Amino acid sequence: MPDTQGFETELANKYADFLSAKEKEMLNPDNAGYKWKRQKLESLYQDTVLKSKYPKEKLKTIEDDVQKEHDDRVNQSEQFKQAYKQNVLEKLQPTKEETHYKDAYKQQVLDSLDKQPDGKEEPSEDVQKRNQEMEAFEEKHGYEKVYELKREVLDDIKDMDLTPVQKEKLSQIEKDLEKEKEMKLGKKQNKTHEQEMDM
Repeated sequence: MPDTQGFETELANKYADFLSAKEKEMLNPDNAGYKWKRQKLESLYQDTVLKSKYPKEKLKTIEDDVQKEHDDRVNQSEQFKQAYKQNVLEKLQPTKEETHYKDAYKQQVLDSLDKQPDGKEEPSEDVQKRNQEMEAFEEKHGYEKVYELKREVLDDIKDMDLTPVQKEKLSQIEKDLEKEKEMKLGKKQNKTHEQEMDM
């Protein structure tokens, strides 16, 4: 007697291959290779159907089961892709905290660009509050992140319509930032190097 269970598995596998090829053909309608593969697998499946001599009802049950499995797998893949995409997009978006820090730093730089050389204003409560918030952020996130955000802000301001005097001041702020980076990150790198030497 022929192995009925084995034959059903063969039918199911061939139908699954056919569905997979059909899906690829739909996603790539201009690719003749996918069309050829789908036709070949469809023909193989039809040959197996003829050999099986199964009644239509039995074939329909097998096909429905395979179709359901195929759809479930496609849905799971889509759900995973969507979740992964969302995750990546969230990582690309700056956090509210980062945006807030950038806004505060931008305001600080713009204020310093607009100040006259002899204009000594007492820091208002707003400025003090802003400075405190920035310091808290810097302590929490470390200097590498701080430098990256400050660099973005300065690049934004560079694109603004600045007067020659403001451009000069901005250039000085950039130089100071690079010195600050060298001082803070340079020390860190030296420490790491010293630790490696001690090992």
